Amino acid sequence: MFTRSITRSVFLLLTSLLPAAVHGQADSKGFYVTGYGQFSRIGATTFTESGAQGAGAGLRAEFGRGLGGGGDVGYRFGNGWAAEIEWNYRTHSLTSLQRGGTTLTRTGDYASNILLINGLRRFASSSKWTPYVGAGVGFVLEIDLDLRAGAGGSSRAYSSSGRVAPQLIGGVEYALTRHWRLITDARWLGVGAVRADNATGNAGGNVRSPAYNPLSIQAGIRYGF
Repeated sequence: MFTRSITRSVFLLLTSLLPAAVHGQADSKGFYVTGYGQFSRIGATTFTESGAQGAGAGLRAEFGRGLGGGGDVGYRFGNGWAAEIEWNYRTHSLTSLQRGGTTLTRTGDYASNILLINGLRRFASSSKWTPYVGAGVGFVLEIDLDLRAGAGGSSRAYSSSGRVAPQLIGGVEYALTRHWRLITDARWLGVGAVRADNATGNAGGNVRSPAYNPLSIQAGIRYGF
């Protein structure tokens, strides 16, 4: 609910600014760097955990609000367009792992480490607000699902890498000075269904098809050279 509300607010602000912004296409040219913090959300997912220590088929995992952070290095071309390389890390806490209505554990996490290339369209205006939209493609350096059991149970961890994922972006900048800007945006990342192999706790096992499609809200600061 929190993430959906913030996402809606960002896009409403973006929509309100666009009519005025399209009249002015002046945009500064040059490199910039950004650092940001992040709230993230992923939906519940069903999957299968194989192996001698695995919990079998028909598993349902639910996750709490996630946290993350990252940064980017970009270049504005001076015509409203920009390109950037982004690094992002985020983690989502497991709140419930169930099978057939029985709770198996409430501790664990689903985390990712991703490198992305984004293209942005910035709508410059005479005000301090600069809305933007964009899209990108990410390369998954690592994605991990950890299932940590209580006393007497087995804790297992699974890891995967190498997937390619699309990203959609919508947000706004606010100019503090000539060089410094505050930024906030909403981003959707579509990794899809993941197959991850055992990293520890379940030799020869794997997890098949837990979905990972986070929706996130970023807030940060940007410096333009």
